[in-house]
Amino acid sequence: MRQSILGSREAFGLLVVRYSRSVRAVCLARTGRREDLDDLVQEAFLRAFRGLSRLADPDRFGAFLHRIAHNISIDRVRRAGREPVATDGVDLAAPAQAEAVADVREERLEHMRRQVGRLPLALREAVMLFYFEQKPMAEIAAMLEITEGAVNQRLHRARQQLKQALGAAAGGGEA
Repeated sequence: MRQSILGSREAFGLLVVRYSRSVRAVCLARTGRREDLDDLVQEAFLRAFRGLSRLADPDRFGAFLHRIAHNISIDRVRRAGREPVATDGVDLAAPAQAEAVADVREERLEHMRRQVGRLPLALREAVMLFYFEQKPMAEIAAMLEITEGAVNQRLHRARQQLKQALGAAAGGGEA
């Protein structure tokens, strides 16, 4: 981190590798638009690189970067004059394996991913960072600038909504 602040592009490249997945998750959760994702991620890293001299605490780089990504995503949605869309059509799954066989479990996982895409923005963001990016609660709290208790509450609410949606789908058709 310190080498990046001193202007080392190679050191910053390592930060890009480390944080790119979680920045993508933040942008996707906010915009719901896969086609804008690469531009948003690139813009977030560019602004972060330019703003490194303003970063008082290098240990807070992750929160700094994710706040930039969050703000860029919100700006993009506002400029486009639209509300963030659900990520129903976005593939939140890891790339498929060459010989993956579609079975009941895969169908359930796909249904779960669609339901996550329909969650309200704040809940979806927490779920994607916690479950898809496997970030610890403390890191998510720092990224979103909320308390760990608030992260836990968002995850709890998301699980409740998913349980209800999946239960309704199993009982009488897709919600």
